Parts: sequence; structure tokens; C-alpha cells
Amino acid sequence: MITFAGLCVQEIVQTYSDTLIRIAVQQTKSMSEAEDIVQEVYMTLMKQKKPFANEAHLKAWLIKVTFNKCKDFFKSSRVNKTVPITEDMSFIAKEEQIVLAEIFELHPKERAIVYLHYYEGYTTAEIANLLEINVNTVGSKLRRARMKLKTILEEGSKV
Repeated sequence: MITFAGLCVQEIVQTYSDTLIRIAVQQTKSMSEAEDIVQEVYMTLMKQKKPFANEAHLKAWLIKVTFNKCKDFFKSSRVNKTVPITEDMSFIAKEEQIVLAEIFELHPKERAIVYLHYYEGYTTAEIANLLEINVNTVGSKLRRARMKLKTILEEGSKV
């Protein structure tokens, strides 16, 4: 049985699939594309030769690979960048679905930072490491995203 950071592949899939799907959905705005991307992430994991120091290292690696696969998705020739959000997202709580629509209006890099900070609980330093960008850039993008979301949500409540 193949194991990574002490977990078998089945345990890894059960533990991290929801997180990885959420990341891929908020990046691609498509459940079917998200599922394909997560499947690619697991295929990449199976080819991984280097050991993981611990479970946190494994999780960070999975998240980083997911973001990279999402970037690759947008670089592919088959992508039409205006993908409608018409798919069933019942796996996401109703309260989260309301905010998710507003999060989709953010720039993809801002969406990634907001997700990692608020949904996964990563610090700005950890996000900077995962996304391979400057810590100060993470902080400024997070502040900018908060301001945009606040404006979007306030405008929505006036309607």
C-alpha cells in the first residue's frame, strides 16, 4: 500500500478532497472542471517521489499543486474564460453560497488569498509561501479583497 506522510491514498482522498474541490471551484467557477483538476492533483501525488515531512507538509503540497493545476487550466486552449455558475453546489453551505457568488467577482489571485486565509486558516506568510508571492503582496491583496467584498455586499443589501 502506498503511503504519504503516514496516510494511505484513500485516507488522503477522504481527508483533503473537499478542500481541494473548494479551491478548484472558486478558481475555475466550474464543478466539473474542479473535479478534473483534483483528479489530476491526485495523479500527480501518485507520481511524487519525495517524502513529505508531515501531514501539514502534505496538505500544503496538495493545495499548491491544486492552484498550479488551476493556472494550467486557464492556460489551456479549451478554456472559455466566461464559465457560467449553473452547476449544483449543494455540497457548500447556503450561507457560504451567498458569499461565494461575491467572491467569484474578485480577481483569481485575490480569491485564492481570501480562500486560504478565511477558509483554510493560513497566515499571510504561509499563503505567500504556498502561492510563491511576497508576504506584503498577500497582505495588500487581502486588504483590497476585503474592501471589494465589503462594497459588493453593502450594494447587495441595498437592493
